[in-house]
Amino acid sequence: MSILTKILAVLLSVFSLLLAGMVVTFVGNTNNYKQWYEEEKNLTTILQAELTTKDEQYNVQVKKIDEIKQQENQELQSLRADKNQLASDLRKAERLAQQYQGQAESWKGVMTGFEQSVRNLQASLSQTQTQLDHARTQGVKDQKELNQITADLYEKIVQLQSLEAERRRLLEQKKELENRVTTGGLSAKEIIPVTPLNRTASPATTAPAGTDVKGLVVEVQQNLITLSVGSADGVKENMVFHITRGDRFLCDVVVTNVDINRCAGVLDLIQQSPQVGDTASTEL
Repeated sequence: MSILTKILAVLLSVFSLLLAGMVVTFVGNTNNYKQWYEEEKNLTTILQAELTTKDEQYNVQVKKIDEIKQQENQELQSLRADKNQLASDLRKAERLAQQYQGQAESWKGVMTGFEQSVRNLQASLSQTQTQLDHARTQGVKDQKELNQITADLYEKIVQLQSLEAERRRLLEQKKELENRVTTGGLSAKEIIPVTPLNRTASPATTAPAGTDVKGLVVEVQQNLITLSVGSADGVKENMVFHITRGDRFLCDVVVTNVDINRCAGVLDLIQQSPQVGDTASTEL
């Protein structure tokens, strides 16, 4: 045999050994590949199921995202509309603010004039109040003078009534004398006139000093008041009675005419007009 043949024989032997080893190795690993295949197949099935689930979840999320985008677009449009409306309101408010500012400036001038008018009115009111106080003081003074004049007038009226009664008495006495002269001369008897002499009744007793004389108002004629007490109770001319109603002071009465059981006088220090039945007392 040649060397080449020997080399080929050796190579064939080595190749056969390698092939036999590879076959043995392949046969030994065949079961492992099958197990790996089953595992990979199962894993592929699981992954396919998970992929399907993920696809479904993805579709759901995409749908939600689309809905969110649509909702956000609607909200964005609404916000843009609100923004435009707010911008319009802002411009309107600015115009109104400018208008109100002008009105405020105008009212400021009006208020300045009004304050000046108020100050003038206050000064006028103060002056009027002073004049009113003066008029009240003068009124009180005039009222006192009027009361005094009324008292004097009533006293004169009483005197005139007394003089008129005296005149009637004298006329009756004269007529009686003339009748007696005509019928046969004067008689020695005293001629008594029909009209009695008007004398002021003197009190039986005089009230002691410090005694409170009390009575009631029995008649009211303007400024002339008649009381239910007289000289028999110690009443004298120019005596002052205080007229009250309950605990309230009404006025004073200055006595100008006194009878036995009654007296009359004029009002003074009038705070309220008296009425029949009010209490009269010389002491409060």
